[in-house]
Amino acid sequence: MKDYIRIMCAVLVVLILIPLVSYADRRTALPAKSESVTVGIYFTERDEKVTVSLHDYIVGAVFAQMPADFGDEALRAQAVLASTYIRRRRLSEEQLPTEALHGALLSDDRTKYHAYFTEEQAKELYGSGYEQALKRVSAAASYAEKYILTYDGEPIAPAFHGISYGRTESAADMWGEGIPYLVSVGSESDAELRVCKSEVSYTAEKLSAVLSDSFGIKAEGEPSGWIRPTLTTSGGTVLKVSVCGTETDSETFCEKLGLASQHFSVGFSDGKFTFSVMGCGHLVGMSQYGANEMAKQGSTAEQILTHYFTGTKLEAAE
Repeated sequence: MKDYIRIMCAVLVVLILIPLVSYADRRTALPAKSESVTVGIYFTERDEKVTVSLHDYIVGAVFAQMPADFGDEALRAQAVLASTYIRRRRLSEEQLPTEALHGALLSDDRTKYHAYFTEEQAKELYGSGYEQALKRVSAAASYAEKYILTYDGEPIAPAFHGISYGRTESAADMWGEGIPYLVSVGSESDAELRVCKSEVSYTAEKLSAVLSDSFGIKAEGEPSGWIRPTLTTSGGTVLKVSVCGTETDSETFCEKLGLASQHFSVGFSDGKFTFSVMGCGHLVGMSQYGANEMAKQGSTAEQILTHYFTGTKLEAAE
C-alpha cells in the first residue's frame, strides 16, 4: 500500500494546478437520474472516446483517488464526490463544450481532470487483491450513484486532498476564490498520522541547480537566506515564497521541488536544505485520511461530507 500512497499523493499534488470550476458559473437545475447518465472519457494517446456507465466511472474514479482498504463510509464519501464531479462536468459541457474532449465529459489528462483508472490500471495496481478491492469499491459506487452533494441546490466543486496538516484550508486563501462550502475546517486526527509528515532534502549545490533550471534564478549569498516564506495562511500554509529575493507562488515552488503540500518549513544545516512538509495535496475540501479516521469513529458518508463541505446537502440525484 506504500506504492498506492505514493501514487495517490502524486495525483493530488498535480491537482494543485487544476483550475477550479468557477463558483460563479451558476446552475439552476440538478442533473439527470443515475440510470440515464453515461460518461464519455477521451483517452488522449489512443485518440479514442470510451463511454462507460455512471457506476463504472465511479468505480474507476475511486480506484484512482482513494486506497480501497479505507473504511466503507470513507469510500462512499469519495464515491459521492466522483458522482457529483461527473454530473457537474456534464452540466459544464452542456453549457460550453470543450472541443478537445470530442464530445466526452473528461479525458485522462490528470493536469485538467480528476483521475480515473481503467480496469487494467486497477488490476495492475492491486494485483492479487484486485477482486476484493473491486467488491468494496463497487459497493461504494452502488451507493453513490444515487446521490449528489449540493450547495444551494447546485452540485458542488468536489475538492479533496490526501491529508491535511490538522486543518483544511479555504479556497479563498489557496485559490483566491471565496466559495462558501470550501472553508477551513478541523481535521485534527490528520496531524497524528505518520503519512502526514514528509521530508525533502537538497544539497546547496543541487538546490542552486533547481532554482536556476526551474526559475531562472542565480543563487547567491548565504544559502540560509535563499528560501524564505513571505505570505502564509493563518494556519501556516505557505502562499508566497521568496527565492533569492524573487517572490514566487508557493504552488509552483512546491511542484518544482517535489514537496507534497504547501504547508512546509525549511532549514539549512551542514550544507543541506531540509524541507519539512505536512499534508499532501492542495489542502482544500475533504481530507481523505481525515475521512477515513472519521469513518473509523463511526461517522457516515453524509456526516463526513457535510463536515468537510460546509453548508452542503446530500441529495438524491433525481
